[in-house]
Amino acid sequence: RHGSLGFLPRKRCERNQGKDKSFPRDDAKKPCHFTAFMGYKAGMTQIVRQADRVGSRFTRRTLSRRSPSLSARR
Repeated sequence: RHGSLGFLPRKRCERNQGKDKSFPRDDAKKPCHFTAFMGYKAGMTQIVRQADRVGSRFTRRTLSRRSPSLSARR
């Protein structure tokens, strides 16, 4: 066997929208706020940035970090 069985069956999805699987508990004392975001992970990308933390050993260095790219419908 080659590869993980977690990726089987190899076929296209039947529906291309995500599902909200969990929500934070509602607190009536707090004002109304944004609780969910419908989207899915479309891939990964790299972000290159310069660190400017005082006292860090990474000060004035360029750091490369992985970052997910999210796709969402309007």
